[in-house]
Amino acid sequence: MARTGQLVILALISGIIAPLGKAEAVPPAISPNIRSYVSDDLRNFSAQLHLVRYDPAAGRKINKDFGLIYEWMKKSRGDIAIRYKEPDQLRLDGRFGASMGSWIVNGTLQTVRLSIGLHTTANLGNTPGKRKTLLDVGLLSNDYLSYTDAQFMGVRPFHGIQCAMFKISYKNKNLDTSFRMVWIDPKTRVTLKREEYSQEGKLLSIWYYKDTVQVAPGIYMPTLIEIDDSEGALAGETAYKNIRVNLPMPDSIFK
Repeated sequence: MARTGQLVILALISGIIAPLGKAEAVPPAISPNIRSYVSDDLRNFSAQLHLVRYDPAAGRKINKDFGLIYEWMKKSRGDIAIRYKEPDQLRLDGRFGASMGSWIVNGTLQTVRLSIGLHTTANLGNTPGKRKTLLDVGLLSNDYLSYTDAQFMGVRPFHGIQCAMFKISYKNKNLDTSFRMVWIDPKTRVTLKREEYSQEGKLLSIWYYKDTVQVAPGIYMPTLIEIDDSEGALAGETAYKNIRVNLPMPDSIFK
C-alpha cells in the first residue's frame, strides 16, 4: 500500500509539474497599449525596393495617388533605393531611362526631382492621409502615433498568430476622417495585415506584410508586401532586399 501511495503522489506531482512546464511557453498577455508595439530600436534603414507585380486597374480602384510609386518602379531601370530615417524622413532614388529621379519626404514636405529639370514640392500638413510613414513597411513609430489615435479592438488571430488589433485614425478629424485596422504580431511588433478605409468609411485596400525577418537584434521587418484592392484583387507587390538598419544617415539627404 505504501508503494501504491508513493506512486499516486508521484503521479499527482507529475500532473502538476507538466502544466507548469507548459505554461512557461505561453506568450505573455497581449498589451492593449499601442506604444508597446513601436520599434524603438529602429532609427533608420536602407534597402533595395523590387517590383514583383503591379496591376494599374486595381491600383486605380484604391485611389489616384496609389500607383505613383508603382509607376516609378515599373518605369525604372532596376530596383529603387529606399532610405528611411526617424522621424518620417523617406527618400527613393532610381534611374528612369537617361534620367535620375528622387522622391523625398521630410515630415509634411514632399519633393519630387528628375535630373531632366522637373522639381515639384507639396506640403502635406493638411492631408495626413497622404503622408508616407513607417507603417507603409509594417512598423509603427512614435512620430506617427503623435498625430494619430489608436483604439484597441481586442485579440484577433491571423494565420495562426494571435495579434493585437487596433483601429488607428487621425487626431484632427477636421483634416482627415480616414482610418485603418491593423493586426500586429506581439512578438515581432510587425503589422501582418492592414485595412485602409476612406473618409466615408469605405474599404479601400488590404495590405499583407509577409516573410518577416530579424534584420538586427530585436528588430524585425517584413520583406514582401502585397496590397489588394477592396475586392481582393492584387494591386501591387513589392520585395525589400539588402535591408540594413541603424547606419550613419545624415539629415541632408532628405533635403
